[in-house]
Amino acid sequence: MKAIIALEALIKEDEEQLKLAKKKLADHESGENPLTAFMKISTENSIEKAQKRLEQSKAMLADLMSQDLQELEEEERLKDELQRRKYFHLQRFRIKHNKIASNDEKIEAMMILDELPSDIEFEDSKILSIAKESLKLNLSSQDTIDKKLQEIRKDFEGLLKQYTKDMDIKDIELLNIKIPITVLHFWVLKTNIEQNAQENDDINFNGFPKYEDWWIDELWSSHQAYYALYKWKEIIYNQCQTDLQKQSWRSIFNAWLFIKKAINAKGKLGFKYNLAFDELISKYTSLEEELDENNLTSMENIIKKITIKEDFTKLDKDHNVVTEYLQFKKEMLTSS
Repeated sequence: MKAIIALEALIKEDEEQLKLAKKKLADHESGENPLTAFMKISTENSIEKAQKRLEQSKAMLADLMSQDLQELEEEERLKDELQRRKYFHLQRFRIKHNKIASNDEKIEAMMILDELPSDIEFEDSKILSIAKESLKLNLSSQDTIDKKLQEIRKDFEGLLKQYTKDMDIKDIELLNIKIPITVLHFWVLKTNIEQNAQENDDINFNGFPKYEDWWIDELWSSHQAYYALYKWKEIIYNQCQTDLQKQSWRSIFNAWLFIKKAINAKGKLGFKYNLAFDELISKYTSLEEELDENNLTSMENIIKKITIKEDFTKLDKDHNVVTEYLQFKKEMLTSS
């Protein structure tokens, strides 16, 4: 039946897209091919959307295989649905290669698509129209961001010259690109939260809570360190007022932690580089590390008490020992 053939083709297409997106993200996490914060968010969104499409397509295919496939009316309905889904599936590709829209309009359109709820869809012309209007309302925004990034890069270069001029840091030089962009996105997040607080008396924002270095140093060897870092991340997540801010914080936290762990792996050789990073992020986001030993000890005791009460036997609500990747890998190994 045509509908089954089309669904199988769509599933294969989504699986290939998902595989490529996951590889891109894996290369980013490993440091082999770092992505910008924007591209990382876009890739994560692509994975999430591809997984949803894949689940929907597989469910539809399973239903088709168990029903009477001779009903023409159902076949036509599925055909229309597939055409509609394929249209929106290829929307980003069409917008990217649109020869009329400017590059700024295309980028703005992509960002708007990332913000849209999964159940809301607009045709290309409408999305580009919204993007164009959005740019009109924020004429100075991009220029401000560009200038701020140049300022951050200049400051970071100065800190590196001050602290690491006699050091061999070739194996972490990729962080020289990642750090200014991460700090920029953190600065944008802080600025947005502050603006929300100024516009709404119900919002109380007095800056981000301090973090503690031992959480990072003992992250994979102590559940207290892991849990403390998790709670710190959650506190800042709750300071975010919009879905976009929360999504940004998830990406910023992942990038910040990746940078911290990469530097931490250098041991004492990375101390000065770490200090340069800390001073940079402190200047632009007011994020500070706890330095007072009494406060450090006090927080350690609090974490110990909290973790005693926590049930570490609980699993994620979507827990499954056979992950989607594991299932995919087993199928690939079986078929090869």
